[in-house]
Amino acid sequence: MAAAPQVHMESDGQGPTKRIKRDEPQGTSNQVPRVFLREEDVGISEFITPGWHGFDAIIKHRYSDFFVNEIDPQGNVVHLTSFTEADDPKPPKSQAEIDIENLNVPEDPQAAFEEAFVRLSSILGAEDSSRIKKHLEITEDQTLEQRSLLLDRDLDKDQRKNVYLITNNFLSSQVTCETVGGRLKFIRRVQSDKPNADKRSQRRGPQWQHIGEFCYFVMQKENMDSMDVLNQIARHLRCKPRSFGMAGTKDKRGITVQRCSAYKISHERLIGVSKKLRGARLGNFSYGPRELRLGDLQGNQFQIILRHIQGADASSLNPVLEGIRNIGFVNYFGMQRFGTQSISSHTIGIAVLKADWQAAIDLILSPRDGEREDISNARKAWVTLKDPKEALKLLPQRAALAEYSILQSFAKNGSATNVAAAFTCIPRNLRLMYVHAYQSYIWNSAVSQRLRMFGTAGPVIGDLVIRATEYDTSALEVDGGAAEKAEDGDKRPDVKPTVVTAENINNYTIYDVVLPLPGWDIMYPEHDVKELYTKLMEKDGLSASGFASHPLKEYRLAGAYRHIIIKPREFAYEWMRYNDDMLPLARSDSDAIEGKHEPESIDFGKYLALKLKFDLPSSSYATMLLRELMRQETASGYQSQLSLKTTENISNA
Repeated sequence: MAAAPQVHMESDGQGPTKRIKRDEPQGTSNQVPRVFLREEDVGISEFITPGWHGFDAIIKHRYSDFFVNEIDPQGNVVHLTSFTEADDPKPPKSQAEIDIENLNVPEDPQAAFEEAFVRLSSILGAEDSSRIKKHLEITEDQTLEQRSLLLDRDLDKDQRKNVYLITNNFLSSQVTCETVGGRLKFIRRVQSDKPNADKRSQRRGPQWQHIGEFCYFVMQKENMDSMDVLNQIARHLRCKPRSFGMAGTKDKRGITVQRCSAYKISHERLIGVSKKLRGARLGNFSYGPRELRLGDLQGNQFQIILRHIQGADASSLNPVLEGIRNIGFVNYFGMQRFGTQSISSHTIGIAVLKADWQAAIDLILSPRDGEREDISNARKAWVTLKDPKEALKLLPQRAALAEYSILQSFAKNGSATNVAAAFTCIPRNLRLMYVHAYQSYIWNSAVSQRLRMFGTAGPVIGDLVIRATEYDTSALEVDGGAAEKAEDGDKRPDVKPTVVTAENINNYTIYDVVLPLPGWDIMYPEHDVKELYTKLMEKDGLSASGFASHPLKEYRLAGAYRHIIIKPREFAYEWMRYNDDMLPLARSDSDAIEGKHEPESIDFGKYLALKLKFDLPSSSYATMLLRELMRQETASGYQSQLSLKTTENISNA
């Protein structure tokens, strides 16, 4: 049997080892209102590291406490190292460009005019050259026929090419030349048809066929959504947002670095825009032939600072950190998957999968506690007045895109009756997010049941396995990647699992065990956990077979597989002491470019922080590793309340 660490279960339910529940962080349990989702609402309940009861700390006390650097498909961590560097953006010169450079056109227009006829004489002879010159020196108004001069002689291809080279570069403002039946016609220009130099230079542009039609760049953003930054760039360049692609979306609240692509936009233009952006910088430009798409990455490197640690120190926590390095954590879909408010995305997903568009829209537009005042007022206005135009006046578009899209559709149509059409006005990736959230809720619930029933010492008969050393997450899972581009619903999983039997059980470890995200083209485990899938979906009025028969193809979900336990890669940690809660404890890529020093721990500092650094596959959630370590609620609403409370305590101290 392949070696695997012995893992023990800790559970809120009936499991191999009963978890000793930890108290809520002191001073917060009575103050934190129940206005946000909790982990238990989305199927998250189990822990696997033994003999540990957690500690108190704050996740993302500052957005600069959370760093994410993308890992590209070749396994390289993406960094912003230069604001201006570009890899070989210039194409080799064509023979035509070399010929033009060799012409040595005088800058003085009159000198260029005289030089042109010296050169034309060597090709056409002195007589024809003189005829053309006299024709161009006429200044009186004439018809097109009168302004045209046809040379009554045949010229070979090379002669015509050289004449064009001279007229286009020495006489471009005086004459246009064309071939008629193998003979050259010279048409004297008038003021209205003289070429516009600016337009010519715009048309010329880079030779995309050499360097590739896509300019790749690295984007560092701070406390901004990825799409918000790309929309900023599009506005500055006056192009459409769909000109840009990216390998993966990144957390808003943090400092994140990722690769993007721009279609037929030069790096010089992007360098200019970078200086104007709010909350972002661009750099490390290169060119290539294909667009970056969601899923074109291997994973992400995280650097996370946990501040205001209480209830733990190096001696007590280092063994637990080593346990996470060697044992791992439950590979739950994190709370970001389900939204931050009291109405979860997966409940909207249930309505979508039932094609109940009225219910879906009612859930999206319904009032909820704990959100921004302007959004809350807009919801109340809709519920009270049912007037989409009045609600839109109060609603910020970028902060509530789904709500804005629906109300805009109602206002445009003058009615709120066509709910199906209004729902399709929501951007496609956001519509799919709701149904993927439902799949994630079912998976989280199933893995909790699997761990409660069978523990984590190894696979059991009836489990499904895919070797962890072989898997590519893009082939196993649908996590907002390739499926977002699919036309026929979910991406079908490329890898098929093996059912564990008495004969092959010794060939696998717990790290090979997968569970399916429900869909029409997946296998279910052949033990009691399969019944949980059926019961949960029946409770919501759904069934496994129903995923294949949705009236709209994009919601016919094929399903996917996901490993239940995962270990971080390149796991490292560092303890830091500090005095000023407002200063950063880590350096960003742009800080490094600007020569700023890496923050250092202060001896006998007032506060204690833990800096973690690790790599995860693209579909895994860093917050679920933190949950295993801290044994603390990771919902953003909960963490925000802790952060506010701590800031109050420091201010009052």
